[in-house]
Amino acid sequence: MMELFSIEFWITILFFVNFFLAIFLFVFVKKINRLNLAGPDTSHQDDGQEGAKIAFGSAADIIEMLEPLVEESRKAAISFDQQIKEKKRLVKELNNALDARVISINRSLSRADALQKKMEKNIPAFKPSSPLPNTINFNTSSNATIDHQHRIIEMYNQQFDIDSIAQQLSIPKGEVQLVIELKKKFIEMEKNSR
Repeated sequence: MMELFSIEFWITILFFVNFFLAIFLFVFVKKINRLNLAGPDTSHQDDGQEGAKIAFGSAADIIEMLEPLVEESRKAAISFDQQIKEKKRLVKELNNALDARVISINRSLSRADALQKKMEKNIPAFKPSSPLPNTINFNTSSNATIDHQHRIIEMYNQQFDIDSIAQQLSIPKGEVQLVIELKKKFIEMEKNSR
């Protein structure tokens, strides 16, 4: 669904409309009070009382007309606020899921690269007659990935450097660096969203 303007734009418009309506109402009430305070002179006493009644009646009518508008704008502002909060929550969830997928893909690529280098070291020259393996088994389950990421973070928090973590877990340094940088990014995003 394509939006015509952003939510913030409509909230700003509603604020200005309410602001000008409040100013208009204040000025109107002030003028009515001036009419009452001036007091009618003796020759037009009946006309002055009748004019004041008409003015107060029209002021009450205007206030009655404005009350539903103010209430509707308040409801719309609350609704916009809830929608903004929901969108922020969804964006955060999507970013977390996307970053987890990126980590998993980079981890798989790093392992494939490490496996390829290991195979190149073990096989001095490629022989066309030798059979190639049909499948390579990568453990890419999400639980294993998350456990692996937690071990990297724990070791980093225990002041291990990237080389030590990579060596102890038998993974490439690039994967360790990526997990640590993304964790720092998550922490930064959480601090900024508060």
